Amino acid sequence: MIPDPCFDCRGYGIQKKKVELEVAIPAGVDDGMRVRLQGEGEACQDGEGPAGDCYCFIKVRKHKLFHRDGDHLVLQLPITYPQAALGSTIEVPTLEGRDELKVPAGTQSGDVFKIAGRGMPDPQSGRKGDLLVQTFIETPKKLDERQEELLRELAELEHTNVTPQRRSFLDKLKDYFAVSDKDQD
Repeated sequence: MIPDPCFDCRGYGIQKKKVELEVAIPAGVDDGMRVRLQGEGEACQDGEGPAGDCYCFIKVRKHKLFHRDGDHLVLQLPITYPQAALGSTIEVPTLEGRDELKVPAGTQSGDVFKIAGRGMPDPQSGRKGDLLVQTFIETPKKLDERQEELLRELAELEHTNVTPQRRSFLDKLKDYFAVSDKDQD
């Protein structure tokens, strides 16, 4: 029993104080993870044991280009119709700099391509996830005269040289209307 406790600690022998520390955040941490600062917590109640630990809870800001899926990063990449139809090699941003992605001819909007080892590192093992590049075909809002002329020419060619998938759809459409017409008779 302390007969005359001081004003600051009120007889407990400890005081609260604000401390600023530099904390090493391991690469690859995600929202909700925590970093332990050993011995930086509250003092022992009886003053006999070591101080406890302090836990820093991590809140990760969203990135402008990438979003996370575990240790994988996802990038939505706009490509042009010619790049999708003819294939192309496209420069892709990664966390370490630029990389190249080969987009094969016939790529569809929504197709996903993997660049191995370009994702986030696992905080425990250090092994990196992958970068998943999801393509979407960007339609131009404005065309110059030549571009419009070429697209109209392509559209005309498509009507005379219908692809097997499109012919199949058109056949199904004809069959649908033929059945509908028979039902009305």
